[in-house]
Amino acid sequence: WFIQQFPNPSAWFSARLRYTRSCAVMSMVGTILGLGDRHGENVNLEEGSGGVFHVDFNCLFDKGLTFAKPERVPFRLTHNMVAAMGIYGYEGPFRKSSELTLSILRQQEETLVTILEAFIYDPTLDLQKDKRAAKRSEFGVKLQPQSVVDSIKRKVKGLLPNESIPLSVEGQVEELIKQAVNPRNLAAMYIGWCPFL
Repeated sequence: WFIQQFPNPSAWFSARLRYTRSCAVMSMVGTILGLGDRHGENVNLEEGSGGVFHVDFNCLFDKGLTFAKPERVPFRLTHNMVAAMGIYGYEGPFRKSSELTLSILRQQEETLVTILEAFIYDPTLDLQKDKRAAKRSEFGVKLQPQSVVDSIKRKVKGLLPNESIPLSVEGQVEELIKQAVNPRNLAAMYIGWCPFL
């Protein structure tokens, strides 16, 4: 796709770099927000630039963990997505951009949480109405406003579930990538998510 859309070498390189960096940014932001349901139709490419943009934000705040087939990956990083990143895969610009994004999110934690609280406590949000929200998923996620805020704060700080010592930015990115590409996690995903693509 990149070669067909961008036959000029410098345009091709820029588009692939934009793709990789935008994947990283959306992966880290999506992880902090608990954004799920990232199947192929919800992760789109911009034809003119090669960048990635996401649609359908109905599955926020770890709602994907409450599904009948819980989403076990923090973001979409399937082998097709990695192959499009070039020879370095997720070890090059993807990792560096992920670390930079997570670092910025940590620096702006207070602002981020303040903005998100407006959405979390919004009485029209599904979180307040969803009957499944009151029960815990098999991962111990309880979709109540305060527990959602606490979950976001823990993620921003680099705290894994049931841990009290935070990971460094680099350590957290490493752990998230491991979870996202783990074949066992991908195999457990809902078939419509197309983890094999």
